[in-house]
Amino acid sequence: MKVRKLLPLLMAAVLGVSALAGCGNSIDADKVGATLDGQEISLGFMNFMARYQQAIYDGQFSSMFGEQTDTWSQELFEQGTDAETSVKNNVADSIEEFYLLEKHMADYKVEISDEELTAVDEAADKFMKDNSKKALKQLGATKEYVKEMLRLSTIQAKMRIAIHAEVDTEVSDEEAAQKTISYVQVACKSTTDEEGKTVEYTEEEKENIKKQVEDFRKSAKDDFKAAAESAGYTVSEASFGDKDESYTLDDAVIEAAKKLSEGKISKVITTDDNYYVVRMDSTFDKEATETKKKSIVTTRKNEHYTEVCDGYKENAKFELNEEEWAKVKFDELFSIKAAETDEAADDAADGAATDEAGSDDAAADDEKADTQE
Repeated sequence: MKVRKLLPLLMAAVLGVSALAGCGNSIDADKVGATLDGQEISLGFMNFMARYQQAIYDGQFSSMFGEQTDTWSQELFEQGTDAETSVKNNVADSIEEFYLLEKHMADYKVEISDEELTAVDEAADKFMKDNSKKALKQLGATKEYVKEMLRLSTIQAKMRIAIHAEVDTEVSDEEAAQKTISYVQVACKSTTDEEGKTVEYTEEEKENIKKQVEDFRKSAKDDFKAAAESAGYTVSEASFGDKDESYTLDDAVIEAAKKLSEGKISKVITTDDNYYVVRMDSTFDKEATETKKKSIVTTRKNEHYTEVCDGYKENAKFELNEEEWAKVKFDELFSIKAAETDEAADDAADGAATDEAGSDDAAADDEKADTQE
């Protein structure tokens, strides 16, 4: 699991937080949470951002793991820290990025319009009205904090679009070219019994399985899918390019596939765990190639955006108030409930949602949260 960046696409979700119950927040909101080139950022605002991000994750965690009280003490993001620390680090990084992007708006002639600020104000009003005092206290939410988050998120979305516009979107067929194969994968190491236990195949069983796969291969020359269906096998498809740096399939399968001409079938390929038979469907799949081109452009844009932000950070001084930031705790859990989309929130988030389509950072839009008592 990867820790997600704090993105504008989540704005609609935070604006949908519903009535909450709990003990509330014990931090001193007036303390300085961090400074950026001497500019003070309040602990209260940073706490709200962190608790908001927590609420989004709590909804995801509950659907994955059920209701748990120790989720945040576990290492879930492969970063060598517990989940709470990982998310807080991410939030602090996002806040730094927000304010740096604001400082560099003039570089890209980006402005936030009066209409956008009005939408932000209306969305913040709606958020404050829809939530109880207990709910707002537990999130550490004030209208000022909600407006600031939405304002900064809107700026980030507009800056991201402007930065992405600098990227070359031309991708040649040669760079993106994709081959498409059909293949059958048959386990040759172990199986699962009726009790769900793993059972290793004997050498004799492995040989029998291989013979069955060989028989399938011989019968598959005329109609690969029909032969697979007759043998009780499942046919899968995959696309790959000669210039791709990583593959979902085993390298041995890809290397064997690369040697095939269109319509040809491989010999039985043996890996540690499986037997494979591959058919080359297309040595140049136009549709898959066009999809790859879009993926390459998206990667270029994301890498350029990261490069620009990293450059800003290298020339800035961001100092976290570690003592006060440590007091922000995820010790009260949230749950997520479906809710109707708020129109004002949609207006405020519109540019972000469009620009971030397809990102793995997309989280549950149009959701509400309340705490578990």
